Amino acid sequence: MGNIFISYSQKDQDYAHQLQGDLLKQGFGVWMDDRIDGGAPWPKIVQDHLSNSDALLLIVSENSFESEWVQQEVARAKRVGKPVFPLLLNGHMWPSVEWTQGLDVTNQRSLPEKFYEQLALVTPRGEHPSEDDSIEGEPTAEPFKLRIKSGTLWLLIPIFIGAVGIAFLLWLNGTFRSTSVPAPINTSVIHPFVITALTPTRAVAITPSPSAPTAVANQNWLILVPAGNFIMGSYNGNADEQPVHIVYLDAFYIDKYEVTNALYKSCVDANACPFPKFINSNTRATYYGNSRYDDYPVIGVTWDMAQTYCQWRGGRLLTEAEWEKAARGTDGLVYPWGNGIDPSRANYNSKNGSNTMGDTSAVNAYPSGVSPYGVYDMEGNVWEWVADIYDANYYASLALPITNPFGPTSGLYRVTKGGSWDSTDYDLRSARRNFNDPSKANIYIGFRCGRNP
Repeated sequence: MGNIFISYSQKDQDYAHQLQGDLLKQGFGVWMDDRIDGGAPWPKIVQDHLSNSDALLLIVSENSFESEWVQQEVARAKRVGKPVFPLLLNGHMWPSVEWTQGLDVTNQRSLPEKFYEQLALVTPRGEHPSEDDSIEGEPTAEPFKLRIKSGTLWLLIPIFIGAVGIAFLLWLNGTFRSTSVPAPINTSVIHPFVITALTPTRAVAITPSPSAPTAVANQNWLILVPAGNFIMGSYNGNADEQPVHIVYLDAFYIDKYEVTNALYKSCVDANACPFPKFINSNTRATYYGNSRYDDYPVIGVTWDMAQTYCQWRGGRLLTEAEWEKAARGTDGLVYPWGNGIDPSRANYNSKNGSNTMGDTSAVNAYPSGVSPYGVYDMEGNVWEWVADIYDANYYASLALPITNPFGPTSGLYRVTKGGSWDSTDYDLRSARRNFNDPSKANIYIGFRCGRNP
């Protein structure tokens, strides 16, 4: 859907943020001026985003009536022909604003479905200002149109017919009919991950190797996360989680479980992965290499070691956006299972003193805590390395629309997601962004892999 510019007074920002979240859930792109850095050229940034928006959503209140910024934004929107949708929060509707597309939200802050439908009818058209309405210094662009003169068209017809004939002859000759099939997967290289089926269903079974040590190691799955939009970020966390924004991702696969000791050992045994930096966990002197903990997440691995393992598997580390979508789904859930914390659904250091194991747990130990896609341990157990470099201001730097973000191109740290056995409730939020030195390994960081369909 179209991009919405929200015009509001800073004194009404709580309702503006609620409104932004509601619009994001409905699939609209939203821009607010809270993503502008203090030293940035505010007038130009606001002007550019207003010009590129499809409609202006105006929060009408006594505060916004007295705001010079809001008045300028409304005047500019009207000048360049942007539809204005006023929402009466308090006070009275302004005489200068057309009320026919407005809505009184003084007693009911949630927007009705009919309003979203009305908004959707206008925003996809995204009319741009004409030359007469353009403002000095603003470039205007005319959409590309293919123009073919009538005489030229008659010359193109025989060329087209000839091209079709040549293509047909090549097809008869076998040039376009490829008889090649995908090369078989080398089972000696990716043991025990032999992909036997890639179906449209969400879960893809992995054929076990006869020598794989335990049940979970034999049943690691790839789960398909379909293409589409989801809500990323949070206004209830740290500043680096803001602003909340919609991200479009292509379809991808994610491991159902965190990579276990047994699975990582298969890569070490194949001389493809380095040995973990240590073999102990927080409370266990021998953890890696001990068959008792084969189904537990591998730890003691750096970012490079995690990436090496995923590449050996024929995959890769997930991007931060992919990880977050797989964890919270498309509805902006706080936790994989919903919006309330629950000590029975994850291995973490809960505030009420329960479920404080003080160490890792088996990767299939919390079936009630799976994500909307059925992925285990997206919160708790171990933090997970993801592909992205960390930048506290990365979200604020993104330009709409956001598609398949891969993170910054430079930086000292890599992002980790999901919390661990030692984390509190706050760290278990799916939007939580943590970061670590990629060259260091510790007792509370592991990983899982993804791959392209």
